[in-house]
Amino acid sequence: MFIKRSGGKIFGAIFTAAETKAMNIEINRQILEADTKYSTDVDAMVLWVLHSCFGFGKKRLRRFYDEFSAEHQRLRDYYEMPDDGAWLCKYKLKDIGVDADKWNDERSSL
Repeated sequence: MFIKRSGGKIFGAIFTAAETKAMNIEINRQILEADTKYSTDVDAMVLWVLHSCFGFGKKRLRRFYDEFSAEHQRLRDYYEMPDDGAWLCKYKLKDIGVDADKWNDERSSL
């Protein structure tokens, strides 16, 4: 690591490639840990919205849950990969004109 200093004060750092990789692995590990902790609550929230707003019954909710869980596992697998590949669902949605990043930005600016 290279420490940036000016006037005797530290104002930044440049990490080596190995340090950056190790840091990203640790960040992803913590993401997976938080995901494990909160996934049931998120699942319940999504299922409730589908039921209360769109009328999904128990059978349809289960079908959705099974498909969503499989995709969720693929997302977890993505965070376990050491490289920074693209998360496929975001790009599949962009093919049909849905930009999740843009929607999140719009929501957070309200």
